[in-house]
Amino acid sequence: MNPNTLIPSTEPIPVAAEIFIVLEQLFFLIHIVIINMILGTGLILLYKWNRKSNFFDINKPVAGKIPILFALGINMAIPALLFLQVVFGHLFYTSSILMGTFWILIIPLLIIAYYSSYYNYKKFEVSKNSKYALVLMIFIILYIAFMLVNNLSMMEMPEKWTTYFSNRDGTILLWSVSSIYPRFFHFLVASVAIGGISYSLYFSRKANSEENVTEGLKVFAYATMIQIAVGFWFLLSLPQQVMQKFMGQDIIATTSLLLGIVTAFVAVFLSLKGQLRSTIVMLVATLIFMVINRYNLRVFHIGENFSIAQLKVEPQWDVFVIFVLILLIGVFVIFYMLKIAFPGGVKR
Repeated sequence: MNPNTLIPSTEPIPVAAEIFIVLEQLFFLIHIVIINMILGTGLILLYKWNRKSNFFDINKPVAGKIPILFALGINMAIPALLFLQVVFGHLFYTSSILMGTFWILIIPLLIIAYYSSYYNYKKFEVSKNSKYALVLMIFIILYIAFMLVNNLSMMEMPEKWTTYFSNRDGTILLWSVSSIYPRFFHFLVASVAIGGISYSLYFSRKANSEENVTEGLKVFAYATMIQIAVGFWFLLSLPQQVMQKFMGQDIIATTSLLLGIVTAFVAVFLSLKGQLRSTIVMLVATLIFMVINRYNLRVFHIGENFSIAQLKVEPQWDVFVIFVLILLIGVFVIFYMLKIAFPGGVKR
């Protein structure tokens, strides 16, 4: 069956699709970095749990930041999904239905994970259950990440939708797609790296915490080295026609990929030298290039099945201006909240 016959028709959009695409990528980047921070910091705390006599005194404030980040991460996911649905909604809704049983479970599990992060903090040094709450939170985040990887991948592969005719239970996952696994591990290892930077960033404002700062930078460096290897695994797991786009066939995609790899290596070098500020700068550059690579991958996967040129634009600039104003107010409130929750900047 021709996958084009399965793709729903699109709805008109109020402004150019490129605006929504940029906004989606921006908010997704913010969202995924925050989730990386939560998961990575959680894994670091779990690894270090009670290995030193002063573990609880030193790390309880770190655990206290996780619920705050959780709330922010959830809120940043909402605009990212909304902007995604404006342009690619006819694809995303379909993939969500095909795996609907697993997808709908995200909502109750997310509530449990959010509560677990609070429980871990409140009972951090007084109950062994706080450690189990942290483990539960980590496993739920990994579940959600795997489901999101499946959903976004299935959205980009309409040819896989024909599975619906043999499975209408909403339990379709892309177990046979080889790129699913490195794509998921890419998120996992990135979380360890971002968690390391977050750990260093927090302790950079604390007195007599040089050891913790150095430790976090080393975690970032080693995890990023592994991340580069996983990235090559991911690249080689892609369909040949897609992989070749990143290996010279498409000059923009190839350049973006190479720049992302170079900035990642520079970030590793700087982190091993103990230069926190410079490492963060190169990390931000790497993340920007990787977001561009992610969007290029989506376009290459979808191929001829859909193009944003097919979208009909029915201008509603007055509504869009009101939306932008509300968005800016929301961003200001979020920055103000972060200023209160995380006073001070990077000291080193």
